Amino acid sequence: MDSPPKKNPMDDLFGEDSDNDSRSSRSKSSSSGNASSSSSSSSSSSSSSSAAGGDGEGDGGGADSGSASDSGSGSSGGKEEHGDDKVESYRSNDNGESGVYPYEEEEEEEEDEKDLFGSDNEEYTKTPAISTYSIPVLPAGWSNDNHGGRGGMGRGRWSNGRGGPGLLPRPGPYPGRGGNRGGFGGRYQNYQRDERFVSELKLSKSKETLARKQTNFQEPCELTCYSRVEGGERLFKRHIGEEIGADLNQGYDTFIEKKDLGSEGFGDLLGSIRAKNISLDNIHFVTFRNNLNKILGAAYNRHEPWEMGVHKRNGTIYLDVHKLPERPQSDLDRRRCYWGYCFESLATEDPGRAYGEEIHHVDANVEFCSVVRTKLGAHRVMMGAEMDCCDVSDKGKRFYVELKTTRELDDRTVDRFEREKLLKFWIQSFVAGVPYIVVGFRDDGGRLVRTERLTTRDIAHRARLKNYWQVRVCLAFADEVLCWLYGTVKENEDYILQFVHPFMRLELLQAQSCPDAITNHVHLLQNPASPPPPPQ
Repeated sequence: MDSPPKKNPMDDLFGEDSDNDSRSSRSKSSSSGNASSSSSSSSSSSSSSSAAGGDGEGDGGGADSGSASDSGSGSSGGKEEHGDDKVESYRSNDNGESGVYPYEEEEEEEEDEKDLFGSDNEEYTKTPAISTYSIPVLPAGWSNDNHGGRGGMGRGRWSNGRGGPGLLPRPGPYPGRGGNRGGFGGRYQNYQRDERFVSELKLSKSKETLARKQTNFQEPCELTCYSRVEGGERLFKRHIGEEIGADLNQGYDTFIEKKDLGSEGFGDLLGSIRAKNISLDNIHFVTFRNNLNKILGAAYNRHEPWEMGVHKRNGTIYLDVHKLPERPQSDLDRRRCYWGYCFESLATEDPGRAYGEEIHHVDANVEFCSVVRTKLGAHRVMMGAEMDCCDVSDKGKRFYVELKTTRELDDRTVDRFEREKLLKFWIQSFVAGVPYIVVGFRDDGGRLVRTERLTTRDIAHRARLKNYWQVRVCLAFADEVLCWLYGTVKENEDYILQFVHPFMRLELLQAQSCPDAITNHVHLLQNPASPPPPPQ
């Protein structure tokens, strides 16, 4: 006999058995039969899934997903037609089995929105306008100042707990740091501003910001020159190497120290300008080189105080040199200062001194000044600069040379020398257009060890490679200072520009008078034939 064909388990799900189960599930009278049919349907579904999974993951998975989807959608549609409250949804039970499970659809009751502040709210209408509760009074807080103990508890430092004197006397008002020149700005409460204060320039810009600014500087052009004594111009001795090993202490006993001339030196500079009939109509600043050295150096040097006089006349600002009080010099300080003057005498030609003769009667008051005109940013500057000596090129062109003396370098001092001293050397030579610097290195006893010739261009290049300082930063900083000064200073007014501790700002203070040298100069420019007014 032929055996009956085997039933495919899938036929049970989509054949007559499935239709019978569907009809019996809709019938309310045969609930028990429905349960058994559902059980058999679930078991057959499980066996179908396992069989399909054995045949292949792709086909079996797709068939299983499609059957469940169709069954769910068909059942849901039937329920919606009859309007029953129970809706069948496809979901998983707690055992992880998938199937059709009935759930009751909850009807959400929409509540009418009520106005909380309307007349229908009885609690709101009964609320009084003024609260019946009294305002609470908080207890006194603990004192945390210095006049009590730690945290406001205990007897503290200023009392003994019995009404008598404490362990320490009560402190008075704390004075500001540095008096009128001190303080740390708005960050600290003990900063005391000078009564003469007019304006300030805060040094808030970083070096990176200043380095991005392109500031033009015109090559200085010499207009005239003058000397305090006849024949003050000195010629550089090219064979300075012959003086190696010389004692810089020779002639110290006959040294003539430099006198403080005050504004008289500024008068000589202004007199040379008038003697050459140099016009100041388009000049913004007239000054000595020393003042420009201070301004450019302040971009990096934030520990040396300085000040200068600021006086505006006929659209031109005159910067007068001011010297701050210095501490008393010891004999070693004066001797070190003399070593520099002695090296200048060794490095220059002196027809009156024979070869090998010791140096004597060194006079620090012998000065030779060059008057140059330059332009920094948008400002035209006329400047007087004291020159150490001059030299002549092979083509016959004259140029100036700076002479400097410093202690011999070692591994510990070379970094500071290139970072700080070379910055000062470069500024002093650059602003006056001096191309060469000759440095004499000496030992602690004042004996000349060696000499080295530096170019102004190479100094700036060396500092930039080692990231010590940048030319752009110095020029951009000086340009901002000059712009601020020229825009702040008023005509026929006198000021003092100072840079003091904590070196965070430049302060412009009101001055009481103008130096006689500037007053006489302005008078002679306007009235050349009339005598200058008497000194104040």
